Amino acid sequence: MTLADAAMQSVTGDLPDDRVTCWTLGEGQPPLFVEAKEGAFATLEDAVAWVNGHRHRLDELIARHGGVVLRGFPVVTSEDFGQVGACFPPYTGGYQGGAAARRAVANGVYEATQRTGDQRIPIHQEMFYLRDYPRRIAFFAKKVAEEGGETIIADMRKVTSEMPASIRGKLEKLGIENVRNFAAKTGSTQETRLMDKRGWDFAFYTESEKEVEEICARRHMRPHWHEDGSLTVFNLEDAFVTHPGTNERVYRGGVHIAHFYRGSYDNTGQAAELRQQQKFPSGAYLGDGGELPPEEDAQFQQLVDRFTYSWPWHDGDIMILDNLLTGHGRNPFSGTRATEVALLD
Repeated sequence: MTLADAAMQSVTGDLPDDRVTCWTLGEGQPPLFVEAKEGAFATLEDAVAWVNGHRHRLDELIARHGGVVLRGFPVVTSEDFGQVGACFPPYTGGYQGGAAARRAVANGVYEATQRTGDQRIPIHQEMFYLRDYPRRIAFFAKKVAEEGGETIIADMRKVTSEMPASIRGKLEKLGIENVRNFAAKTGSTQETRLMDKRGWDFAFYTESEKEVEEICARRHMRPHWHEDGSLTVFNLEDAFVTHPGTNERVYRGGVHIAHFYRGSYDNTGQAAELRQQQKFPSGAYLGDGGELPPEEDAQFQQLVDRFTYSWPWHDGDIMILDNLLTGHGRNPFSGTRATEVALLD
C-alpha cells in the first residue's frame, strides 16, 4: 500500500511540545511521524538534546506505533546520524554472521545494504535468522533516490493477528530452520549480485575458521564446511517471540519470503541457478525441513503485502523501528541513493 504525504492524519497528545507536530498516514498504522517545525532546532546539538530529553517518551511511542520518523531535524551527515543514534542504547551483539553485506561508515553507523537498485528487498525483521538480534533499528535517508528506493515497512502485529490458523499451527509446532550459504574466503568487502557468493570472511569479519566456529557456537548456529572452502550454517528458532516490553507474541522469521530465497531477487536467473547447485539450499524452512504448501505460501505473502506500507521519503529523515513489531524492506530505485542504519537496543 502506498500513501502520499497528503494522507497524513494529525495525532495530538503523543508529544506535547510546541517544537514538533505528530501525525500518521492512517489510523492505527505505523509509523508515527514527529516533524520539527521550521526553525525549531538551530543546530544538531539542539536536536540531539531534544531527543535525549524525550528519550523515554520516544521509547513508548516506538513500541505503541511500531516506529517513529524524525523529519525536519538538522541531520545531514553520517556523523550527525550517529549522534542521534547514540541517544539510544547500542546493540552490542555485533553483525558477525549477518546476511547482508554491510560496512561501517561512522561510529555506530553502517551501510543499509549493497543490493543494487533493480532489486526489491522483501519485508523482514533485522537478523530474523539469529536468536540474538537488535531490539530496534534506525534508518537515515542521507540522500533519497531520484526515483523509488523507499524504505518500506510492515505491521507484524497485524500479520501475526491475521495469520491463518493452518499456517500459525505449523509454525508454532515446528519452528523455523534457517539455512544460509557463504562462499569460500574472497578477501573482498564488495557485495556481488548473488547473496550466497559473499565470502564467509566478509560475513564473519575474520579470516579464521576457528573464530567462525566460535561465533557460530555463541549465536546458536551449526556450521558445515564444504570441500571447496565454502560454508553453510544452520539454526533452529521459534517462529513467535514474546516482546520484552509489551508481552505480545509476534511472528519473527523468513518463511514468508521463500520466493526471495528461491532467487526472485535476481532477475538474471543466476541466483536460482546457484541455488540448484547448493547441497543445502539457502532458505527459511519449517523446523522439519519442509515448506508451506504453495497455496499457503502465496497466502502468507499476500498477508504481509496487505500490511506493508510505503511513502515518499525526504532527505534527512530518520526512522527508528521496533525490530520485532515492524518489518522493513526496500523498493527498487533508479539514480543515487544513500541510506544508512544503526543497530539499537
